[in-house]
Amino acid sequence: MTQKDFTPLRLLLACALLACASVTLHGHAAEATPSMRLEQVQHAPLVAVGKSGSRLVAVGDHGVVALSEDGQHWRQAQSVPVDGLFTALSFANARNGWLVGHSGMLLRTEDGGENWILQPPLEDQPVLLSVWFENSRHGIVTGAYGYISETHDGGQSWQRLTVSEEGDDFHLNHIFAGPQGSLFIAAEGGNAYRSRDNGATWQALDTGASGSLWSGTTLRDGRVLLVGMSGRVLLSEDAGDSWRELDSGSQEAITAVTQLVDDRVVLVGNGGLVSVADPELQRFRAQVRADRLNVAALATLGAGQLALFSTQGVLKQDL
Repeated sequence: MTQKDFTPLRLLLACALLACASVTLHGHAAEATPSMRLEQVQHAPLVAVGKSGSRLVAVGDHGVVALSEDGQHWRQAQSVPVDGLFTALSFANARNGWLVGHSGMLLRTEDGGENWILQPPLEDQPVLLSVWFENSRHGIVTGAYGYISETHDGGQSWQRLTVSEEGDDFHLNHIFAGPQGSLFIAAEGGNAYRSRDNGATWQALDTGASGSLWSGTTLRDGRVLLVGMSGRVLLSEDAGDSWRELDSGSQEAITAVTQLVDDRVVLVGNGGLVSVADPELQRFRAQVRADRLNVAALATLGAGQLALFSTQGVLKQDL
């Protein structure tokens, strides 16, 4: 079996921060330790962020869920029944959301992230890396070694899927919505997958890349971006049929990408990387933060400011 790699920050957290973790899930009746309570939750290690309406919801290690109405002031969720590493989250609307983590960990909220309910762990307790929910009933989770499952009943039951006829076991790092109702998965080893039937079947894409792809996004005009190791940025202007590489201005691993309200594109990654491109993606302007912290996720705050999420918690970044 070939050696596998995870997103840099998530691997760091999994190895360094969870080495002595005491939470083990044993079915739905798990004797789980509730999340760690913190006085300043904005300084906790955070690896992913989502939006519940206008509210930011960030998650990370030790079951921490941080909430903010404005990106400036943060508080901890009222109730999270498990202390573990959360890796991703998705909101179908302002109230209904799901988050995932290691050991098949799956939680649901029905009040915008204030309180979370532990769901039965997924079969084989896979390392989950990404989650996408179309609505309150239909969702898909992806994870390590090619794991992908789908629910049509709001997470009460799950059915395994496959992304290729060859039975690929590449880590499926990030699932996201594409143009014209399609779905994409950024995966290990330069691999990517596309579904044109709402996730029922998948097609392997020829990206021309070799290094792992950590994340992706769909721009407002329908173009699709994939980002990953060694500063790699891949662009498709035909819904994933073909790809070309862009110069990100850096060789650092890129972990997240988003589009601003003015249509510029921002990339973040390891070593404090923040890179901004014009709307046409003609040129990226890369800079390195003085703290050189690895950044796992980002959210726009408006007025030319970002919230970045790292092992040191929430960081502010002016553009």
